[in-house]
Amino acid sequence: MRSQTRRRHTMAPSKHALLGPSSSAMWLGCPPSARLTEHMPHETSVYAEEGTKAHYLCEQLVRRSVPAWMGLPAAPTQDLLDNPEYPTEMKNTAELYADFIHTLWVGFPHTPTVCVEQHVKMTRWVPECFGTCDCLLIGDGLLHVVDFKYGAGVPVSPVENTQMMLYALGAWQLFQSTDDIQTVRMTIVQPRIQSEPETWETSAESLLDWAENTLRPTAKLAWEGKGELNPGEKQCRWCRAKAQCRAWRDKYGPLADFMTQTPEARDPRLLTDEEVGMWLIAAQGIAEYVKCLEEYAQKQLQQGHAVPGWKLVEGRSTRRFTDQDAAFKAIEADGISEAMLYERSPISLTAAERLLGRKRFAEVCGNWVEKPKGKPTLAPESDNRPAYDAAEGFTPANE
Repeated sequence: MRSQTRRRHTMAPSKHALLGPSSSAMWLGCPPSARLTEHMPHETSVYAEEGTKAHYLCEQLVRRSVPAWMGLPAAPTQDLLDNPEYPTEMKNTAELYADFIHTLWVGFPHTPTVCVEQHVKMTRWVPECFGTCDCLLIGDGLLHVVDFKYGAGVPVSPVENTQMMLYALGAWQLFQSTDDIQTVRMTIVQPRIQSEPETWETSAESLLDWAENTLRPTAKLAWEGKGELNPGEKQCRWCRAKAQCRAWRDKYGPLADFMTQTPEARDPRLLTDEEVGMWLIAAQGIAEYVKCLEEYAQKQLQQGHAVPGWKLVEGRSTRRFTDQDAAFKAIEADGISEAMLYERSPISLTAAERLLGRKRFAEVCGNWVEKPKGKPTLAPESDNRPAYDAAEGFTPANE
């Protein structure tokens, strides 16, 4: 069994790379957007801060677990799991992540190298490009890149995921002199949305071909601020310039005219299925576009700037108790029993799982749990999920 090589861990710089992996969907899909947003502030959110905390917990659990996997004295982790700063759900997802890394580790024929929060550079193909991989495992000709996502909003697929591909290139560049990497696997662990991690595999040869023939020339355009603005779902989702982007406005301007025509003028009864499909594809981003404009206008008004035709007003609010306990005591004193003031309802399946932990929950009550198939929902043909069969429908499956 090959002994594990302990490579020095380098912390990632705190600054943002102009052409960074996390924004690669934006600048690869729309090269001028990188320079267009270069001096716009990077805003944080409670979700981003929550994700940072979850990543740190995952990092510590894996770091402290690796010695035990190798038969060495284990580093304690109870201080992390007992820390009230981390919510129960965060601890559970971090443990799932660490367990998954261990599963990958034991799956290698020989002991692999494990790198946690590894700083990598992709400057061979992209100017000043760097990033931090959550976890890398290298051995037996295989490079496995794992990315943890704590978000519970948008599912992220690893299939041709440019952020993951850039991380893989950085890892290949870092270890090419010591490891003969033939196969590259990329896994996204997103336990709050997906019950199982998702993995995509490609050859190192294919990855390097993409880097030379697609990544390098597009990155050159983006670095120089050249190319054409190209509005689209992936590249515009996190673009900080989209509210003011004329190309985005031009894309959806004709749709606004179509959607405001009277029924008599456009006579929807005469639309064919092909026309319906065409308009749905064209209108995919219009709701997001309007929402983005509203958020931008509100921010401008809150900062004291005028947006002609718009103003800030007081929004709807609901009544609330200033002191619920005191209010309830007064109600009881007026003759209403305490039992009338409270409702008893069962906790959700997810809440019950948090109490027991995922593994114990499955052992205790897995026989009474099923995950029904979701209701049919509209999606573009590019969606990775299989199409719904109107004849067969969906069949619930036991977990």
